Amino acid sequence: MRIAHVFKDANPPVAAGITRYMADLAAASVARGADVDLYVAGVKHTRSEQRPDGVTIHRFAEAGRALSMPLSWSLAEATRRLDADVVHLHSPNPIAELGVLANRNDPAVVVSFHAQLGKQRFLDPVYGPVQRRLMRRARAVLAASQMLVDAPELSAASGRVRLAPYGVSPRMLDAQPGRPRCLDGPLRLLFVGRLVYYKGIEVLLDAMREVEDVVLTVYGDGPLRDVVTQRTQSDPALCGRVTLVHDGDDNVVRSAHKQHDVVVLPSVSRAEAFGLSMAEAMANGLPAISTRLGTGTDWVNLDGQTGLVVAPGDTTALARAIETLKDDTLRHRLAGGALRRAREEFSFDRHVDLIHDIYEQALAS
Repeated sequence: MRIAHVFKDANPPVAAGITRYMADLAAASVARGADVDLYVAGVKHTRSEQRPDGVTIHRFAEAGRALSMPLSWSLAEATRRLDADVVHLHSPNPIAELGVLANRNDPAVVVSFHAQLGKQRFLDPVYGPVQRRLMRRARAVLAASQMLVDAPELSAASGRVRLAPYGVSPRMLDAQPGRPRCLDGPLRLLFVGRLVYYKGIEVLLDAMREVEDVVLTVYGDGPLRDVVTQRTQSDPALCGRVTLVHDGDDNVVRSAHKQHDVVVLPSVSRAEAFGLSMAEAMANGLPAISTRLGTGTDWVNLDGQTGLVVAPGDTTALARAIETLKDDTLRHRLAGGALRRAREEFSFDRHVDLIHDIYEQALAS
């Protein structure tokens, strides 16, 4: 089977939840005997390379980004010419979607609908028709949570939408998860994610100003890097309490799970569709604090069972949740719930089995 994944970025260099997921899925498909290529943007000069795991990455030049989406006509042209058995398109990605819609080689198109538009919602009059055509063209559409299955954007794919929760890669799992914190030390918070508006990093920094005996480590990079750096260095209430680590390497992040007590995902927009980085931390025994968005995050982190859930953008509520998890007994109970849920519900092997079943069904339809 020849499989072509199409997205805007690849890991490396972009160490985000979806790029890690796509890399792991591609490698797992190669291990099952498939030929797999990744088609992404993100470079100044188009080039191809083969990874040690057998996946070939084709990186296409882009003129820049508009609202985080690559402006890459070479990627669009490449997707127009793709000749693979399965084209697995990771959406939203407007330029690449136009290319796939123009493809006349009749591949089996499978779409992973990763998120609804956030700030880009105003583009719907232009992008909406493209997205609806894509949904009609796709032989299968994958959504990681029931909330996304029911999203209005998928109405044109009625009857072909499949629930496919992400799996936590075995590479991100610690063999001995869960570490009790030193009772004499501060509560150690962990944030892992792109430094973009919808992740709510600035709300988290505001909440940090309202709590004491708490430290925060931020793993990630992105457009808000300078803003976050400036705040953590110039605000006396944050200086010395917030550490920025711009290396999002998998081994670095997995090691960080051992060194922290709570993972925080303070997202403020429905652009946060699942929270894979949160699920990874939960699978290593960290309880979570997340926000009630009406997306998959509400299903990943269950309030009072695996962590705490607060209203998005509510600094005071977030600070209160942080203070609440200073209680060792409560935190340990939630940590156990997080570990059990993540390892039982987010099995990577089971996810890969499902995806390959969907590929086979798409080819047969």
